[in-house]
Amino acid sequence: MYISKLTRETNWDTIANFIRENGFGLLVNTDPAGVPHATHLPMTLVEKTPGEFVLRGHIARINPQWEWFEKNEGLAVFSGHHAYISSSWYEKERIPTWNYMAVHIHGSIRIQEEAAVVAALGDLMDHYEAASACPVHMSDIDDKTLRNNVKAIVGFEMSIRDVNANYKLSQNKKDADYYSVIAHLKALGDENSLRVAAEMEARRPSGK
Repeated sequence: MYISKLTRETNWDTIANFIRENGFGLLVNTDPAGVPHATHLPMTLVEKTPGEFVLRGHIARINPQWEWFEKNEGLAVFSGHHAYISSSWYEKERIPTWNYMAVHIHGSIRIQEEAAVVAALGDLMDHYEAASACPVHMSDIDDKTLRNNVKAIVGFEMSIRDVNANYKLSQNKKDADYYSVIAHLKALGDENSLRVAAEMEARRPSGK
């Protein structure tokens, strides 16, 4: 992913929080013929040892993509909130654009043993069930059902070799245009627009 110096995000805490908030990503790798394969799936960011982070997830065993996990590197793509930016919001410029946040992770993929898969599933459930009024836990699933379902998936752990985070948020605009974009996004009122506006405000709080 091409990223300009102006829009590159390098703060790991910011990137890690982004991945955790937007954990339903796209996992890409290639088969022996060089043909790319991609699957949309949830992934969790885990600090395996102090300072060493990995991505964990699982894929349906019937999906042949997993057969090439350990033969080449993978790419995990995480997309965040985004919004169309109309040039009518600028004082003079007439070229519209799109503001967005995205993170690409490159690394090697290792297939997990069954015990690690079960543990990762528990972590995944705990993370997403936390907001539920009646959270479900691994202990609520009977052993036979759990084992049958675990047999139908392949768990993986992906190392993090390279991180590319692009936060394209009108950083090249002067204050008048920058805050005009924020105001118009707020006026639109949809979740994407409001979240992009909030991120822009957080990154340039002065000049109003």
